[in-house]
Amino acid sequence: MPKKKFALFSAAGTAVLALGVSAVLAVPAQARSEKVIDLAVVNDGVVKTDVGKHGLSVGDEFIYADKLFQDGKQVGQDGSSCQVTKLDGEKITTNCVLSVQLPDGQITAQSLWTKGTDTVRMAVTGGTGAYRGATGELTCNDIQTPHETYRITLDRP
Repeated sequence: MPKKKFALFSAAGTAVLALGVSAVLAVPAQARSEKVIDLAVVNDGVVKTDVGKHGLSVGDEFIYADKLFQDGKQVGQDGSSCQVTKLDGEKITTNCVLSVQLPDGQITAQSLWTKGTDTVRMAVTGGTGAYRGATGELTCNDIQTPHETYRITLDRP
């Protein structure tokens, strides 16, 4: 191919590429919508398993079960386990995994939690049914009190 034609095609190709990139950059990002599920939590049982050294130590486990309510009506239940990962005086750090069962499916979440703090943000790690492939955040407020709640914020593309 003669050099002049190659240069012409090369310049034209660069212009088309630049216009394409500009067009992509000019398109506004799609707004992300979210689905929010608010639940009241009523504790239905706690069991502590003491492993290793007698008394509270790394490896001990707490198992929780709760009933979940919306507008005063039970809509689901959950189950979670938290393993002690670190003790620093009175500060107890646990690794927690939570499964929430609702009429349309289940949602799973996990995080580190320092016992005694009344709020924890958990990463939503997946789900089943209507929540298949779920991502987002599950915020637990007023943990282990009569006012405990979950706010589940699911990302929806």
